[in-house]
Amino acid sequence: MGKNSKKKRRARKLTRHHIINTVRGGDNSPENIIFIKNERHQAWHLLFNNMSFLEIAMLLVRTHNFKNGTKLTITEAD
Repeated sequence: MGKNSKKKRRARKLTRHHIINTVRGGDNSPENIIFIKNERHQAWHLLFNNMSFLEIAMLLVRTHNFKNGTKLTITEAD
C-alpha cells in the first residue's frame, strides 16, 4: 500500500475532539465530545491550539473589527 493511500485513509478517520479541552476543565462526557475528520482536527489545533469555541469567536470578532473599523460584539449565551 502506498504512502498516499495511508494518508487518505487517516484523513477520513473521525477523531474525538473535546469542546472544552480536558486541560481546561472539560471532561469525556458525550456532551463535551464532537467527532471530526482527523485532518480537520489537526488543522483546528494548529490554528487555535486549546482555545474554547467562545475564545475563538471573540478572536474572530476582534480581527473583523480591527480590519473593518467596526464595533461588533459577542456575548456569551447560556
